[in-house]
Amino acid sequence: MPAMEPREEDRPLCPEGDERFWATVGAAALGLVVLGCTAGALPAAAPGLAARMGDALALFAWVVLCAAAGVAAFRAVALVHGRPAGPLASIAARAFACAAVASMVQFVPVPGEAAKILFDGAAFAAVAALLARPAFRVGALDAFAAAAVATGIVAIVVGAASAVTWAAAPR
Repeated sequence: MPAMEPREEDRPLCPEGDERFWATVGAAALGLVVLGCTAGALPAAAPGLAARMGDALALFAWVVLCAAAGVAAFRAVALVHGRPAGPLASIAARAFACAAVASMVQFVPVPGEAAKILFDGAAFAAVAALLARPAFRVGALDAFAAAAVATGIVAIVVGAASAVTWAAAPR
């Protein structure tokens, strides 16, 4: 009797393997972003090496936050589909690569502070969603759904952090 093929709903949404490849892509992209940040290549680069190193550390934390949101979002998409998400290491490596490569949009000069903030947020989400499709090998709808959920998670975390910072500020 031939072996039965696993049903579609039993297959993990994220394929196994390639963790090293995706982690290397993410590390290389993050290394370039941190190097550019410390070299003062960002359009709003702070004067002085110590300030730029602080900016690089903040950018590193931002990529980690976005990658964690991407992991949670991808698991939510798998939950909606009623399928297993796949190995956490595979999901995390792919989400990290997408977030690190997408963070390169911050090097695009945009005039005006408000326009720059809006551009960076929208471009980051769009690039991450476009990268998620081949990285996770999912359809466009699933990739953009995961990016939308991740954007919502990041917005909630950033909003909460901003509220705490505002409330704790001396008056």
